[in-house]
Amino acid sequence: MGSFVPPKKKIMLRPAWPDEGPVLSSIAMKSKAHWGYDDVFMESCRDTLTVTRARIGRERIRVIEVNGVVAGFSSMNALPSKASVEDLFVLPEFIGSGIGHLLINDLLHHALRHGIRLLHVESDPNATAFYARQGFTHCGEVASQSIPERKLPLMEIRF
Repeated sequence: MGSFVPPKKKIMLRPAWPDEGPVLSSIAMKSKAHWGYDDVFMESCRDTLTVTRARIGRERIRVIEVNGVVAGFSSMNALPSKASVEDLFVLPEFIGSGIGHLLINDLLHHALRHGIRLLHVESDPNATAFYARQGFTHCGEVASQSIPERKLPLMEIRF
């Protein structure tokens, strides 16, 4: 009798489709809520976490599928020499599986290929350790777009 071989995960990284805004918005909300934020906080974030058709057309949004399930996504705004990570969200059941690392690696490689030498991210406080493991350093604070008087860690990576 042979030994058990677990099935391999089929992972696909691709551009977001124009009609995927609702799915991506739902992932963003679930991922953010994973950190224990209350309903009032989450409702305050809804507009910021909503991915619209216009954003899909304007930003570089990449989706990662695991065995046909949309497991997460990232988005980036780029200028000639610098860029900002706008979103990087993973469904809670995939957090810690390496999906976030694949998404950030995709962003970093895209930046390098296009001559971008500085990448910023306004990090959720719960995500700073993740970004630090990816090579980002803390460089300041910025005001939250969703919660008045809340400050977010600003992180960067230089190439």
